[in-house]
Amino acid sequence: MPALTTLRLFAALAIVVHHCNGVFWPAAQLGPLDAGVSFFFVLSGFILTCVYRDVLADADGAARWHFYRARLARIWPLHLACLCLCLLFLPLPKPFSWPVLIANAALLQAWIPWDRYFFSYDYASWSISTELFFYAVFPLLMATGKRVILFVLLLSIMLVALLVELSAVTHLPSWAPSGQQLSSTGLLYGFPLARLSEFVLGVVCGLGFPARENAIRPTAPGLRWTLLECAILAALMLAFAACRFGLAPWLHRAMLAVHFTSVPLVAPAQEATTLAVISPLAGLITREWADHVCLAPFAAGLIVVFSRQRGWITAGLSNRYLVFGGEISFALYLLHQLVLRLMQQHLTHFDDGSGFALYLVVIGIGAAILHLAVEQPARRWLMGRKNPGRF
Repeated sequence: MPALTTLRLFAALAIVVHHCNGVFWPAAQLGPLDAGVSFFFVLSGFILTCVYRDVLADADGAARWHFYRARLARIWPLHLACLCLCLLFLPLPKPFSWPVLIANAALLQAWIPWDRYFFSYDYASWSISTELFFYAVFPLLMATGKRVILFVLLLSIMLVALLVELSAVTHLPSWAPSGQQLSSTGLLYGFPLARLSEFVLGVVCGLGFPARENAIRPTAPGLRWTLLECAILAALMLAFAACRFGLAPWLHRAMLAVHFTSVPLVAPAQEATTLAVISPLAGLITREWADHVCLAPFAAGLIVVFSRQRGWITAGLSNRYLVFGGEISFALYLLHQLVLRLMQQHLTHFDDGSGFALYLVVIGIGAAILHLAVEQPARRWLMGRKNPGRF
């Protein structure tokens, strides 16, 4: 499914732009671009289900171990390489903590919702820690029936609601500058159980995809599928715009309607802050849910439609250069914040547009080098050259 590989590139670039906001240009409201992480979680569940559901449905312990080995070979070597780059080129965090470093190296940092743990060293690696948990539970999901998986999806959504309510009742800060305190960001943004629903949503979508032996084969692009691709893209863009401009005012308006508050509406740019003051629960919904997770259903729709590869848009996205960009997107994602922090430390004048162009060139070349020189060789070495292609 080359079009889905290309979509990984665009999701990674959305996260890159999100993290560059306010660095190469004045800070602006760009919308929930970091929802690209949510797209990765949904896509991961979808792809793993399409590839492994028949392999793991009645698998024995050896097959499950082979799956875990393949997943570790996929993510851990590149993570270690980027962690080493952090240790070599970036200042060590102060105060230095061996437990934080060990948790990061072992990809356990997302389970510790203190800021100095889950946002440590290569900050973006928190999502790889969360992804590792998804890998751990995936064979268990494949050993159950569809009804059980749907129940797990419902349960994971209820768990998110419980964590949101817990954060609101206990008045957790959204960010703890000292890194010594539990925060709502750590509990709702990076905590693996809080993001499980996105992965399971992808699994549910993958269950509807044809099995490997009946896999969809590319056909000549057709008008009907092209219109469907345009429609799902339009729906995603409208949802994105609603998150950026409409969700916080809508919640505020609903609270006014039920007399939960008498604070008048303010400018859209100030609504999220105002809601956080009026109601911790409403503030958490807009800050920790809307900005990060609410696009997941639309991402799932995009993945399902584009996986069919029957329209002109997916035909264009199957260009081999774009597909290669998708293949290096994992390295691009892990590398981009390291380079950004280095540029912030060593360059002083890069806000004229040229700095951003230089940044994109550096992370693009660096990601290609890491993909070809670290990610692929390490994966082949850990799995063995005779490893079956399905793993």
